[in-house]
Amino acid sequence: MSTPRTQIIAEPKPRRWTRKEYYKMGEMGFFDGDRVELIEGQVFEMSPIYEPHAVGVSLADDILREVFGKGWAIRIQNPLSLGEASDPEPDAAVIKGHNRDFIVKHPTTADLVIEVADSSLLHDRNHKASLYAKAGIMDYWIVNLPERRLEVHRNPVANAEAEFGFDYADKLILKEGESVAPLTKSDVMIDVVDLLPPRYEKSAP
Repeated sequence: MSTPRTQIIAEPKPRRWTRKEYYKMGEMGFFDGDRVELIEGQVFEMSPIYEPHAVGVSLADDILREVFGKGWAIRIQNPLSLGEASDPEPDAAVIKGHNRDFIVKHPTTADLVIEVADSSLLHDRNHKASLYAKAGIMDYWIVNLPERRLEVHRNPVANAEAEFGFDYADKLILKEGESVAPLTKSDVMIDVVDLLPPRYEKSAP
């Protein structure tokens, strides 16, 4: 009498994509015009850009160009190639150099990354923060629109409990009336209120 085989049952695993596969899918029209980004092998659909979010991104763009000036590339909602399985598109990224430097490939790091968050707040605090920490981004800011404040993340460290094994050791919350300087421009203060869209009330339909 033969001995029955031991059946090994494995849990199904999600399919992880590389940046090369991700771009190939885009070329094939797989995303059909959807706004997506690749984070650690997972394709995330991005939220629609509503008016306050659009204004917040434009304000960040204006301020960063004024503060950093010549010799710095300011990239707005453009990819950062953070490893073989991540291609996020932060709302704003500041990189030493010139935009012409990236004609062959996207930058692989940034001196400052900013996300403008409304419905994406938890995603930006968890997935994005852990990803940027893992990539060694030293200065990561979240413009928190619902609570009208700026969340500054610095000092990336390993953290087994974080989404991708890394997080920021230093997290500072700044409100309207307060200011902060980028790590690479420590002599220039940016007022939090200047990063926030004006207060407004939605008109009745």
